[in-house]
Amino acid sequence: MMNSSCHCDCHNNILRLNKVSSCPISQISSVQPSVPSNFTTGAIWRNPATETIVVTLLNKSDIPQTVTVSVLDWQNCAQEEMPKEAFLCGESQPSLFNGTPTPLIFTIPAKKLLVVHATPQNAWQLSDPCYEVLVKLPPDPITPPDPIILNTWGINDIGVPQEGNTVLHQQFHRTIFL
Repeated sequence: MMNSSCHCDCHNNILRLNKVSSCPISQISSVQPSVPSNFTTGAIWRNPATETIVVTLLNKSDIPQTVTVSVLDWQNCAQEEMPKEAFLCGESQPSLFNGTPTPLIFTIPAKKLLVVHATPQNAWQLSDPCYEVLVKLPPDPITPPDPIILNTWGINDIGVPQEGNTVLHQQFHRTIFL
């Protein structure tokens, strides 16, 4: 039976973050809501020789994982999505983009590699050649930790990574998608 002096919605079993409560600890649910794992490279200054932005996503878990990959061109402040091609285990995937490019949502099978190629649309216009890679992974907590390993490179027309355009897994920063 709930103590009548408790004015804290204890009966709702709601975990209240950053709030002091007089509710008994046994009344708080141990289940936390899942929080999407969103990661960003931050704005990257594109090397003038960069023709393609490559994002690799390795699903090292034993179950399929759904990811969202967004590559934004910050050159004109419109944050336009870049056109993309997806390759699963080296095989080109059917084009998902007809018309305006959108973020790529893809379910990566267990123990498989997805490679995404994004193409800057104004590569010739280098006034402020910044771009950003955003990746939304499955929600936390998930087992194993870091079920997806992600990396990105900017490559030239013959496939050579360009200086300053490499962001490895541990260099991505957790962010909030708005």
